[in-house]
Amino acid sequence: MQSVVASRLAGLGMAVVFTLLTAGGAVAVFAAGGPGDDLSPTAGAERLIDLTQSHESILWTALGPGVSMIKAIGWPSSDGVNELGGALVIERPGDPLAGVINIGEKPASVEFTLDD
Repeated sequence: MQSVVASRLAGLGMAVVFTLLTAGGAVAVFAAGGPGDDLSPTAGAERLIDLTQSHESILWTALGPGVSMIKAIGWPSSDGVNELGGALVIERPGDPLAGVINIGEKPASVEFTLDD
């Protein structure tokens, strides 16, 4: 009985993944736990985008539909007077299937919006 339940749950999981891959406008979000930490996928994002991270750059590859927009958010900081923070938004990347993101530091989060 447990193997039947396990196989049905696995089948359900694959159905969810397939739906995410084929659904238009899907979003893949990767977030870091703290400044300097590597990004980790949230809600199955690793099934939509493959990331390779270095200290300052992120190489990404779409595993399904092409990417229509990328948002990279840096960690907030202050110069003692003003609150500062970096962000980068790329609409319609030159290659919707792969690219490099470099905002000069490991970001707090990166969000990929996939094509319809």
